[in-house]
Amino acid sequence: MPRAVSRTSIPGRPAEIVVITVTAAQDRRRPQPRGPVVVVTGNVHGDECTGTGAVLRLAQALEPLLLRGTVHLYPSLNPEGFERRQRRVPEDEQDLNRLFPGDPEGSPSERLAAAAWGDIASRRPDALVDLHADAPGAIPYALVDRAVALRGEARANLESLAESYAVATGLTVVREYPDDRYSRFRLDRSLTGAVLNRLRVPAVTVEAGPRLVLDEAAVETATRAVAGVLHAMGLVADPVSRHASHVSGGPWRRESGPRASTSGVLVPRVTPGQPARRGTVVAEVRSLAGALLEELAAESDGFVLSPAERAHVVAGVPACTWVTGERA
Repeated sequence: MPRAVSRTSIPGRPAEIVVITVTAAQDRRRPQPRGPVVVVTGNVHGDECTGTGAVLRLAQALEPLLLRGTVHLYPSLNPEGFERRQRRVPEDEQDLNRLFPGDPEGSPSERLAAAAWGDIASRRPDALVDLHADAPGAIPYALVDRAVALRGEARANLESLAESYAVATGLTVVREYPDDRYSRFRLDRSLTGAVLNRLRVPAVTVEAGPRLVLDEAAVETATRAVAGVLHAMGLVADPVSRHASHVSGGPWRRESGPRASTSGVLVPRVTPGQPARRGTVVAEVRSLAGALLEELAAESDGFVLSPAERAHVVAGVPACTWVTGERA
């Protein structure tokens, strides 16, 4: 059973943030110094429950496997969103994953972010893994943030360490958007972005499985990804093999796919993870009568990471999340 369960209150809300803490037996028996501390979070987005399932599985399995250190497991950072099956915080419809470190005097979402951030920071983690879910057809992947608050060697070292933990997940590793868009999209205020840039702690986002349901394969993928990071940090004995969907090469980075210029039925033409050259048609837009309205072609060499989670598009909507070479 888990070593300890604690709860953090959310100002002005009845819900609480639950934390399950598992500590290696040898670290429970001795005072400082102890082994590394790892935080694993799930369900920042209330409709993305793969992380919740993985955290609960880890809570049951980890104790006999831990060689050293402590793992703090957060099943849901957005408990009311989880209950209502909503991505955003229900009370004010803000995206929690653009608000860290939050504001204890701010909006309901900012207060939730502040409560979660305060609890996480108080654990003094050596690494953080945040578990998410993408579109049903996406391949699972590990996403690495940009340490835009740092410069030179300090930045390079922190990003390199974060990327080494991402590699340890066994998943395809994808770097975030380039610096200008990374900051413009407020990704430095995502949980992993804030941990990397404010706490100066390596952080990895794992995206696995569809939203709204606990898909067994996705939960297992996320669980194994966390185990891979724990192995890389010396907390568990066994490494994790590469996932069957792993795309070699790179370094890769996330990019928007080609955008529709008309409205219609979006018909994917390329399998996620399948390498494609610039100019390859990755999706079609057709009318309900079947007429071809538009072909959407790749703007660089790369592959589809995640198809758009929709069957109908309008002008300006991308056909997919694309992955391209870092320097493309």
